Amino acid sequence: MIREWLTYLTTPCPAPYRRMGFLRECVGIESRYRRNRSNWAPHLERSRKLILGAAERCESRDTVLIFGAGLLYDVPLSGLLGRFDKVILADLLFMGPARRAARENPRLELVTLDVTASLAALAEGRTEVGSPPAYLDDPTISLVVSANVLSQLPIVPNEYLEERFGQSDAAAEELGRKLIRAHLDYLAAFSCPVALITDEARIVRDSTGSETATVSALHDVALPDGGESWNWEICPLGEIDRHHSVTHRVKGYEAFPKR
Repeated sequence: MIREWLTYLTTPCPAPYRRMGFLRECVGIESRYRRNRSNWAPHLERSRKLILGAAERCESRDTVLIFGAGLLYDVPLSGLLGRFDKVILADLLFMGPARRAARENPRLELVTLDVTASLAALAEGRTEVGSPPAYLDDPTISLVVSANVLSQLPIVPNEYLEERFGQSDAAAEELGRKLIRAHLDYLAAFSCPVALITDEARIVRDSTGSETATVSALHDVALPDGGESWNWEICPLGEIDRHHSVTHRVKGYEAFPKR
């Protein structure tokens, strides 16, 4: 707990995002990773491999833009720096490893970005979902990667809106669908190749390994056909409680189909 507390106090984070709970969520993910490193390893390796596969498809090697890279676990950073002139990590905040990497390599840029273009309104209780314009007109972007962030977009805003403004479950579902669709539309608007990695379902199992529940991680928003799928053992027995584990079914696209 002391380590988490110190990380919370010393990690730079814009005040509105800190108030909404984004830093607390990142610190929690970092702690969960340390506890379950071996269970997460196959998923993270699969994610890194897919990103490098997407990089190999690119005709130009100017800049790769990565959304959701604040923790760096799933980003093959050295491989990307070896293939592109510049790597931009765009996220709401960056934990220590990303900040250290940026200090050590001038070709790595950290950009604090609200990829939803909606958080200012959501912080005030207005469930207005914007259309992000960032980098759409940048001709140097050779590849865009959305790395394990799509299903996360509604989580903190919905928790914040429920606690602060009493948002209903139905409203939370609708907001989740809007945020996820908006991100997919944003990715589709880029003229360069796009790679996507995301959870698509959360599977709960009991202590015998029997499935007890499966829920959409994307608020029932459908993904395109194609891509590849794998499981992420995110919460083994004992992480949540002694009787249940949670597995995420992940979908990845080296070349996300433009709609």
